[in-house]
Amino acid sequence: MTPEERIEIINQLRKELGDIKYNVTNEYLEQFLVARSWNIANAKDQLLKTFQWREENNIGHHPVATAENKLPVLYAVRGYQSIPDSNLEPLPGISESVLRINKYMGGACLHKTDREGCPVYIERLGYHKAKELAKNAKVEEVNGYHIGCNEFLHRVIMKDCSRAAGRHINRETVIFDCTGMGWHQLHMPALNFIRAIADVDQKYYPETLNKFYLVNAPSAFVYVWKIVKGWLDPGTIAKIQIIGSDFKEPLLKQIAPENLPSFLGGECKCEHMEGGCVPSQVLKNAKPLEAKDHNEKVPTAYNTNIMNQGKTSEVVRGPSMY
Repeated sequence: MTPEERIEIINQLRKELGDIKYNVTNEYLEQFLVARSWNIANAKDQLLKTFQWREENNIGHHPVATAENKLPVLYAVRGYQSIPDSNLEPLPGISESVLRINKYMGGACLHKTDREGCPVYIERLGYHKAKELAKNAKVEEVNGYHIGCNEFLHRVIMKDCSRAAGRHINRETVIFDCTGMGWHQLHMPALNFIRAIADVDQKYYPETLNKFYLVNAPSAFVYVWKIVKGWLDPGTIAKIQIIGSDFKEPLLKQIAPENLPSFLGGECKCEHMEGGCVPSQVLKNAKPLEAKDHNEKVPTAYNTNIMNQGKTSEVVRGPSMY
């Protein structure tokens, strides 16, 4: 398909949508067309359902951390211009559920960019305490946390990367490090969290994945993958590379060594930050995230007062998704 043909189909979709109140870009429309194999009717249906979901759940008003509003970040960030390097901390405004979930996660960080200018998300999946996470968190809480992270990624970090690259960036490169993974990870209640997250991403944030690397994958992962694969769209599956211990070359092909953590074969150690490149409660390379009285027990990523402020304050809710 030529660029001219793509523009023509995008314009047809825009015409089909009619008078909508969202000022959506061509790039945003293209995400839904690609996800639906350039079928205009199917892309329109998914778009309208996405608009409805965002409206009914006030997703567009969800607070996001920026340098201006100084809200605490929901997970570690490294190497972006629009927000200082930060770690998740039990600061006022962060909900208790976010801190509780992270106690059982192996570690996660938005860590610089790849060679295409896309942000890189790293998660130490193999160190997750799967059974404890499933026992001590609800799907509603995990979803609320994930949506908050998604909105921050797309409304703050993606726009930062777009400015740096001088072109539109709307995809992330993901690395799941499976070091430490064993049969304890094959726990269906915990895997259902992955299913819920994948469902949200594929329905309401389509075609936002650039590359996906599963590295240090042990034999136990084969059984996990057989389950998880059934929950993913073919387009997502096509972007996933499952690699054993020989991951260094493919990762460095995608990510410059100065942007890749040393434990993944790069040169970066982020020694200026507690926890280095990927702080982890499980690995105990960062201070404990113990909730305090100012961390409210709600299923949303931020306390109720912060969530409400996003409905009335452009500063708190930050940039538009579109």
